Amino acid sequence: MVAIRVTQQSDMPIYRQIAAQLTALIETGGLVDGERLPSSRLLADNLHVNRNTVAHAYATLRDAGLVESRRRNGMVVIGGKRARSSSVARDRARAALESAARECSELGLSATQIQALAVNATIRAEHDRVSVSFVECNADRAAYFAEELEQHLGLTVTPLVLGELDPATVHPDLVLTTFFHLAEVRALLRRPRTDVVAIVVAPHVQTLVQIAQVPSDRTVGIWYSTQDQALSIRDSLAQSGITNIRVLQDAADDELTDLDLVVIPSEMPQLKQRLEGRVRVIEFGNVLDAASIRMVADVVRDLQAARTR
Repeated sequence: MVAIRVTQQSDMPIYRQIAAQLTALIETGGLVDGERLPSSRLLADNLHVNRNTVAHAYATLRDAGLVESRRRNGMVVIGGKRARSSSVARDRARAALESAARECSELGLSATQIQALAVNATIRAEHDRVSVSFVECNADRAAYFAEELEQHLGLTVTPLVLGELDPATVHPDLVLTTFFHLAEVRALLRRPRTDVVAIVVAPHVQTLVQIAQVPSDRTVGIWYSTQDQALSIRDSLAQSGITNIRVLQDAADDELTDLDLVVIPSEMPQLKQRLEGRVRVIEFGNVLDAASIRMVADVVRDLQAARTR
């Protein structure tokens, strides 16, 4: 039985207490991928709560991509590796909480009292926290740039896919996207409390140099996961005076015969593996514009200041 404790004295709903503790166990390796969670009935009986409460907690974990239902095997952990790979900030937070918990214990507080204080502090912090999302047209690019922004901004940035964006369920305070998708994202998220800001994502100088060195009588192939992205890259290069570009539909041999090189997105290394040994491949390395990052940091600070007034 997993070690879960709940308290009725907390402002946090019971299902969220359960979900938060299970999430922490998954992130720290206490629960690993493939491990089965207790049935909702068993855990409910153990915690002396309603079975629907546990089912709600499990649904929260499933929506977060941390568990999945496997019929006879019940709920099984699937997102542990991904959760741990992106938990550097959580590790720092965990260390801070452990230090605070030890100090509270030395002051004579019980585990239940410390938990209630931590939960209430978390609720206040969540209220003050600015939620940020990054929207792109495919999951790989969304996740790639969201992670880059997290490192620069020092806060969690949720990746969102444009074609799967549901305005009824997405309510971030700040949405970031590229100028290419700005109008579409703003049209989807017409809310007075959601700021939509475009940032500049520029090609790495080394990428442009390599493409520019291709002789004009040879062709550069562009192969991306979506046609829109490939066309966008082609148009950007054309504006720079590089016109010997062809968008690839696939990696068939007849498409590669007259190509000097193929440009692929840096966030999709599996494409490089498919082309290796058949044609020269370069990754279209993107960098976040420094001025854009500073601008976003200023917007976040303004939103945080407005929250705490």
